[in-house]
Amino acid sequence: MSHKTDEVRLMSISDDNIERQNIRKLIVLANGDSLLIRSLCAGDEDRLRRFDAELSPTSRGFFIPHAYDEATLARVMERAAAGEDLIYLALAGTDVAAYFFLWHIRQPIPTLGIGIADAYQNQGVGRQMLTLLIEDARALQRDGIDLTTMLTNERAFALYQKMGFRYLGNVDNTTGDGHVITERWLFLPLKPDSHPCSHSHQAPV
Repeated sequence: MSHKTDEVRLMSISDDNIERQNIRKLIVLANGDSLLIRSLCAGDEDRLRRFDAELSPTSRGFFIPHAYDEATLARVMERAAAGEDLIYLALAGTDVAAYFFLWHIRQPIPTLGIGIADAYQNQGVGRQMLTLLIEDARALQRDGIDLTTMLTNERAFALYQKMGFRYLGNVDNTTGDGHVITERWLFLPLKPDSHPCSHSHQAPV
């Protein structure tokens, strides 16, 4: 992958369903299945709604980045198209297996988020998504990455720490459904002496 100024430039192809897809890579899961990773495209709104609707209550409790109404998804698309956020989908056919992103990608410290469909959990998707996002942040010479995770999401908390994220303590955060909850705050330094910045972890949409 090559870079120009502050943008991640990705190879584009065409298929029968979407005129142009920004393909990032293919990944192989623990069960041998493969997923296509591509950046968010115009027309993905229904895919995102379906992804959210099909999450189990437990999975949705761990991942509520924003609302999925028409106005909110329009802002999600606008920010992705403008290069304000770096957003990917992992696709199994036409279904979204994972939705993951770096919000505020132009800032020194973007915010990371990962949501995985129930059928694709425990297959190594999370680690591969984290690796990809960290690679992109490094390539863009960002200072670090921060994120928050639910207090009850022990599996994700352990994985983030294995990937080098440091636990900074707990913070109050507003979820996509408007609830204020307490979450764990973690930070991954990508440059020597980089430090987290104090800012809201709320969705930018």
